[in-house]
Amino acid sequence: MMDVLLAIASQVEAQGSYTVKAGDLRLAARALAGVAGLLQKHVLPEVVAAGNGRGEAQVRWTIDTSMEAMTILMTHADAPEGASDRTIALPRPPEVGIN
Repeated sequence: MMDVLLAIASQVEAQGSYTVKAGDLRLAARALAGVAGLLQKHVLPEVVAAGNGRGEAQVRWTIDTSMEAMTILMTHADAPEGASDRTIALPRPPEVGIN
């Protein structure tokens, strides 16, 4: 999973989108769901408790974006065998003022 997450992160940093090989769709989906779960369970509560509005918006955006990507990947993972690779374009994070 870490290799898939590293590949996604490298592609996003370089081009703002990423491609997942057809054989890795389920693995990538599970990895992104894991990232979202970790952020929601461990990071978000601390950011909220600290009153960090900008950080909260960024963490929530990351959770939402990861879960949306997971849904898209799982939908494509259920496609017939021989499906092509999938490219997922990420939305830009929201501009958030500093509290």
